[in-house]
Amino acid sequence: MLRTETGTERLVRATLEHRVASFTYRGLRRTAEPHLIGLHEAGEALLVAYQTGGASGSGDLPGWRTFVLTEIEAVDAEGETFSPQPGFTPEAHRMIEIFARV
Repeated sequence: MLRTETGTERLVRATLEHRVASFTYRGLRRTAEPHLIGLHEAGEALLVAYQTGGASGSGDLPGWRTFVLTEIEAVDAEGETFSPQPGFTPEAHRMIEIFARV
């Protein structure tokens, strides 16, 4: 029996391969460039991404966003590739463990 890849696994692969991802977060469809996935010092697994399209409840796009992994659904990461955003610093996000980064 073949195992189906989870949304988190798709996001990890998208981060490592520099692939644009689309997903649903808190009921809104988003398009983003995933840059970092890790365990934050507060204990939550997070995605740090540069959101380029879709809806946002927290401001204008494009822009940096942090997403709680357990709230991300319907991940599609088979599309176009991206170049990492200049000036991205993983250290600024206070991760205690990094699972994937660009």
